[in-house]
Amino acid sequence: MSTIMHFHFKTSIFLILLSLAGVSEVCAQEPQYLFPATAFNEAEAAQLMGEGTARIRGTAKLRKRGVDYLPWQGDRIDLFPVTPYLLEFAALRKKHHKGKKIAAMSNEAFTYRIEGKFVDNKGTFEFRDLKPGKYYIATWITFEREYKETVQTGTEVGYNYYGNAVASWPIYTTYTHKYTLDDEVTGIVEVKSNGETVTTVISN
Repeated sequence: MSTIMHFHFKTSIFLILLSLAGVSEVCAQEPQYLFPATAFNEAEAAQLMGEGTARIRGTAKLRKRGVDYLPWQGDRIDLFPVTPYLLEFAALRKKHHKGKKIAAMSNEAFTYRIEGKFVDNKGTFEFRDLKPGKYYIATWITFEREYKETVQTGTEVGYNYYGNAVASWPIYTTYTHKYTLDDEVTGIVEVKSNGETVTTVISN
């Protein structure tokens, strides 16, 4: 049975890079942002974002090393209409979502979205008033990592019967350091008709 963990939501890609690479490396080399070559069609996106009567209801989770991590109530989850521009972005994102190259979308494309919130600590979300069509759903979920460090914390000295030091040896202590990182969870969901409720699970 998998373990379920919660950690606070973070949205900054910079913070992720900072945790992974260290301050000096991030400052020394800015990531290269990759944008879709397909032109963004604002009129198409606006039409797809029109009001309907369908719903998408589901849960989101992130699995790392057999552990399921869930978002907190109130954490953000975004819904975008699927367009040719968005499909190219999603393909780029699978290959380049962290590191030296990061897929990105234009500010104009980013404005055509519905910003939702998780309604509980079980990763539950719901989007209402949707038209039939395909939607790209994305969120960031925080997970935990740890590493161990062994350092010398003292020296033990051995004495003979006369009180003279005749030997010494180091004393080591092992510390466990825990830290958090974020990873993106995405999925494409299709609404086929007005009035329906589509149930889905967004996971990696």
